[in-house]
Amino acid sequence: MHPDQVGPYRIERKIGAGGMGNVYLGVHKVTGKAVAVKVLPASMAREDGFVQRFRREIESLRKLSNRHIVELYEDGTTDDATFWYSMEYIDGSTLTTEIIDRKRLPWKEVLEFALQISAALKAAHDAGIVHRDIKPSNLLLTKDRVIKLTDFGVASLFATSRLTRTGGIVGTAEYMSPEQARGQRAAKRSDLYSLGALMYAMLTGRPPFTGPTANDILQKHQFANFDKPSRYAPEIPRLLEDLVCQLLEKDPAKRPHDALVLMKRLEQIRARLQFQEDNAESPTMERSGPHETLQADFHEAPTPSGQPGPATMVRNAMRDEATAALTKSPVARFFDNIFVLLALFALIVVVGIWLGRRPKIDPARNLNSARTILSQPASRAWMRARDEYLQPLLSDKLLLESEAEIHALIEKANQYEFTSSLSLDRESSATADSEIQRIIRNAFDLYNKGQTATARDQLKLILDMAEPDPHNAFLVEFLNATLKQWDGKTLSRGRDELFEMIIGRVKSAAGDPEKLPAAKAALQAAVTLYEKDPAVLKHREEATQLLKSLPAEAE
Repeated sequence: MHPDQVGPYRIERKIGAGGMGNVYLGVHKVTGKAVAVKVLPASMAREDGFVQRFRREIESLRKLSNRHIVELYEDGTTDDATFWYSMEYIDGSTLTTEIIDRKRLPWKEVLEFALQISAALKAAHDAGIVHRDIKPSNLLLTKDRVIKLTDFGVASLFATSRLTRTGGIVGTAEYMSPEQARGQRAAKRSDLYSLGALMYAMLTGRPPFTGPTANDILQKHQFANFDKPSRYAPEIPRLLEDLVCQLLEKDPAKRPHDALVLMKRLEQIRARLQFQEDNAESPTMERSGPHETLQADFHEAPTPSGQPGPATMVRNAMRDEATAALTKSPVARFFDNIFVLLALFALIVVVGIWLGRRPKIDPARNLNSARTILSQPASRAWMRARDEYLQPLLSDKLLLESEAEIHALIEKANQYEFTSSLSLDRESSATADSEIQRIIRNAFDLYNKGQTATARDQLKLILDMAEPDPHNAFLVEFLNATLKQWDGKTLSRGRDELFEMIIGRVKSAAGDPEKLPAAKAALQAAVTLYEKDPAVLKHREEATQLLKSLPAEAE
C-alpha cells in the first residue's frame, strides 16, 4: 500500500524498492511535473543511523550536477516524520535489462556507455564522492540512450541483494574491487575497477567472475585471473580489450589514474578505431596523394619547405598502421580459399563426432581425481583440480552428499593460490628514488589509518631530505601542498559517525530496560577501542559522560 501524497507530490505508483526505502512515481500537484520520490519508511526513520545516511545521500546528490547523474529536486519531512526526497524521473530501463535482453552489447555501444559513465564518475569524484556500487541496476538508460547514474551512498549500504560488513565491505560481489572485497576503504580507482567489470559484462554477457556464493566471487576478485573478453566476444578490438583488462588490475596503482584519464583513453580509442574503419571503407584512400588527403581530412596546407606538416605526419602514420592491419599474411591468404575451408569444416565435424562418442567422466571419478591431486605436495595442479574437477561439481549441484568435502578441497586450493600470490617486492626500494617513494607511500598509509600526527611528522622529515636535490622540485612542491592540506585535518568521519550512531542508540534506549544494557555495552566498547585516538576525543568524552549518567541498575 503506497501513500497517496508525499510533500507536494501526488503518488501514482511504486516504481522501485531498496534497503533504504521505496521509490514512487510522483506528480507535482501544481506544476504537473513527473518525478521519482524516494521515501524512508517510518520504521527506519526511528533509527538515527538510517536518518543520517538518508540525509547523507541527499547531500551527495545536492553536490552533483551532471547530465549523466540523476538530478535532485527537493527534500523534506512529512507530519508523520516520514523522510523523503524527489529526483529526476527516468522513463526507461536499466543496463541490467539491456544485458539480460541482448546478452552481449556491440563494442561501439559499450564504448559510448563507458564514456558517459566516466563523465558521471568524474563529476562525483571531483565533488569528493566515491559511489562504491557501480553496477548495471544503478545505471538508468533513457529512451534517447543517455546513461544516468543513481543510488548514491546509503542505498548501497542496506539493500538486501548487496554485501555489507562492519569495517568496510560495501558493494555488489560481481562488480566489487579487490580492495573493497578485503574490507579496505573504497577510493576513486575502486569505482574504475567496477566500471571495468561492468564493461566486461556488457561486452561478454557475464561478469568477469562468477561463483556459487558471494564469498567465492570475492575471493576470485582478490586472487583469481579472469578470461579475456575476446574469449566470449572475438570481435572486440584489441585496444578496447586492453583497457578493460587494465581497469580490472588487482593493484589500484595499475589502473588509470582517474575518471578524466579514462575518458581521454576512451575518446582516443574511439577516434582511432573510427579512423581505421573509415579508411578501410574508403576507395580513394590509397589513390590520394599525401597533400590531397591532408587537405581533405585535416584542412592543413603543406609547410613552406615542402615537408609534410604535423597533421600530415600523424595522419600518414595512422594510415600506415591501418593499411598494415588490413594486409593479409600468407597464412591468411591460404585460409581464404573455399576448398580449404570446406576441408576444415569436414575435419571439425569428424572431431565433433569422435568427441561426442568419448565416454564422459562421471562425478565420482572427478572427485577421486581431485582427492588424489590435492593429497600430493602443493603445486599449481591444485588450482587446475579445483577449476576442472571440483568447481563443476559444485556449480552443477552434483554429489550433494559430498558437498562439504568438495567445499573443503576448494578452500584448500584457494588458500594455496592466496599464499602463492604473496611475495616480497624486491624492486620497491632498489634505488634512492624508489626508496623515497616507498616512505612517502608509507606516510600516506599512516594518514589513511588515522595516525595523522605521525604521518605529518614523517612527511616533514621526507621533505627535509628531498628538498636539497633540485631534481625533486615537483616532489617538493607536492609534499608542501600535501602538508598544507593535512594541517589541522583528521580522517575521522567514519569514527565520528560510528560514535554518533552508538550514542543515539543509547539515548533511544534510555527508557527501555531490555535494550539499554546492550546499547550501553556497545558504547563502552567504543570508548575502550578508541581510548588513545585523539581524532575522536570530543565524542569519547561525550560518551564517557553519557555512561556516567546512566542508572547503575542498567549494568
